[in-house]
Amino acid sequence: MQEKQQKIFNAAQKTFNELGFKKTSIAAITKRAEVAVGTFYRFYNSKEEIFVQVYVEENKRVKQAVLATSDLSENPRTLLPKVMSQLRNQANNNLILRAWYTNPKLKQLIKNKTSVEENFMYYTVLQLIKQWKDHDLIQPGMTVSRVQQLFGALIVVDSHHDELPAGDYEQLVADLIQGILDRILK
Repeated sequence: MQEKQQKIFNAAQKTFNELGFKKTSIAAITKRAEVAVGTFYRFYNSKEEIFVQVYVEENKRVKQAVLATSDLSENPRTLLPKVMSQLRNQANNNLILRAWYTNPKLKQLIKNKTSVEENFMYYTVLQLIKQWKDHDLIQPGMTVSRVQQLFGALIVVDSHHDELPAGDYEQLVADLIQGILDRILK
């Protein structure tokens, strides 16, 4: 990334984090970056385009932080609900990550521009699945691919949470996690 582009990106990241997507303007980003608005358009076509890039980086940073602060050797039945809760809390308390849940247009852009593997929860769960397989904690005959499919279904539910009937979403997620863990673990 060129120096000016990096300045714009850093300014956008700070501004989105402080104000959220809706309240952030290109003018605010360029002012913070100390560049002209025209310079912004040399690197990015829109506020949405830079937001998606910022989202991907913030997503990566938070995933790594959650994994770094978790005891990955803990019992999976205890560890996974804690990790998932930490990830959801991060998403709820971070204006950048919260856009996935609160802005349907941005959610669609993020889905279109990123792979499933880059999904906030999917990546983290994949790291845990690999570890559990290596430590022989997975049921015989249960492949990593099958476990990924089960958790992938949970990601689909999370992606479409706004389409679910009203109710205790946190409890629904906890129940789904518990059911998957009961199915895959020895």
